[in-house]
Amino acid sequence: MDTLTQSVVNKLLDWGADLVGIAPVERFANAPEGHKPTDFLPECKSVISIALHIFQGMADVWGEYDEPGKSITPYLFYGYGLTNLESSRIVNRMARQLEYQGYKTLCFMPTWISSSYKYFDEMLNTHKVRAEFSHRHAAAASGIVDLGWNGLGLSPEFGPMQRFNSILTSAELEPTPLYNGPALCRPKECGMKCVRLCPASAFSETESQSLTIDGKKITYSTHDNIRCMYAILGMVKGSGGRTDLQIPDGPGQPMHFYSELHGDSIHMYDRGMLDNCFGIICGDFCGKCLHKCPSRKLTAKDMKEYDLSKRHSSVNRAALG
Repeated sequence: MDTLTQSVVNKLLDWGADLVGIAPVERFANAPEGHKPTDFLPECKSVISIALHIFQGMADVWGEYDEPGKSITPYLFYGYGLTNLESSRIVNRMARQLEYQGYKTLCFMPTWISSSYKYFDEMLNTHKVRAEFSHRHAAAASGIVDLGWNGLGLSPEFGPMQRFNSILTSAELEPTPLYNGPALCRPKECGMKCVRLCPASAFSETESQSLTIDGKKITYSTHDNIRCMYAILGMVKGSGGRTDLQIPDGPGQPMHFYSELHGDSIHMYDRGMLDNCFGIICGDFCGKCLHKCPSRKLTAKDMKEYDLSKRHSSVNRAALG
């Protein structure tokens, strides 16, 4: 590995990233127009992707407010808010370091509705929510994850239990390989658990979408972003809140969603959560597609077929001493 790439990887792992991958800008050739790295940073040569692991107990304890021994609050903060803040600090620090060395850099918000602001008018017509830059797709392009049927990034170290952030840079860094190990998502074995458990019925069992990254085709379920937002904000039964709205049949309707969100249907306790701590500090009520995903983590037997030492991982670094 060249000196600059080694320095970038080591610093990101030292600063708290659990996985680090690097994608050459050419791997984004098939990204939608207006969402390619060069659409925002014409000088971009590399995209650095980092993942921060979110601990399993936080997912295991997630449950409804009236379930003994269950709580949504660890996920709200440790599984979402704090993780996003921590990843932002890490990429911000690295962006400055690269610019000190003469490389232009750009970072986007890790999540939340602000990253979709410029597309609000479009959303009313297409009924789809999209962000300026997709961190999970960047993570797939960098090789640190594969995408499951639920569209989540799945890693051999942590399954679905991580969140992502990215750095676009004019530095030409040494790329990491795409993930080519054993399948991490096994929908036939779990019976498409993500589809069955989604309280907003946002996933399709039969309809799929796909993308090709550097010749590798990745296929996953279509996802109704608007229906999902009802669950994210705790507006439907089974998503962690007290509100129990009925979502109209068919594709999610943005105007219905927004009218209900700002109307009188939200339970006063849920309203308190949304008004006082939601967004960057605390995140999604729901997350069943992540919490309940039984995606495969590599075993010792798998390691014989796939060399995990090729990955930039804090777990792997610790294992190698």
